[in-house]
Amino acid sequence: MPSALKQLASKLFSTPAEQQDASADLDDVQLAAAVLMVEVARADFSEDAVERRAVEHELRSAFGLDSTQVKRLMDAATQRADEAISLHRFVATMNESLSYADKLDVLTQLWRVAYADGELDKHEEHLMRRFSDLLHIPHRDWIQRKLAVAPD
Repeated sequence: MPSALKQLASKLFSTPAEQQDASADLDDVQLAAAVLMVEVARADFSEDAVERRAVEHELRSAFGLDSTQVKRLMDAATQRADEAISLHRFVATMNESLSYADKLDVLTQLWRVAYADGELDKHEEHLMRRFSDLLHIPHRDWIQRKLAVAPD
């Protein structure tokens, strides 16, 4: 088989772990948080630069990352979000690794992303409710964090 065909066959039939993965050496919790933020940013079905900058800002401030690290994390998170059938594994990573207080901080960051464009879309709010439930955050804390971030 010609070399080009071998390479194509290898790429087509290799497992995802064998393929180049942009997230290979990224922190699991950072990647999970970034994936959830990316999903919230695009829950309203619009590619909004304001929301993307909000995700970048939240990642930079939450994890103390520089611009190169944020770009790499964003690229990996976008790739993972695009490929994901379910977001449960990302939420599970957070449930296994974070304290309740840390999960509340993540929820606040997600609300900031949702409100970054100045409005809360019904799809964003629905996704926030789902994430809150999956993170085992009671409704009262969900509301409290929402109101703390919501524009007046």
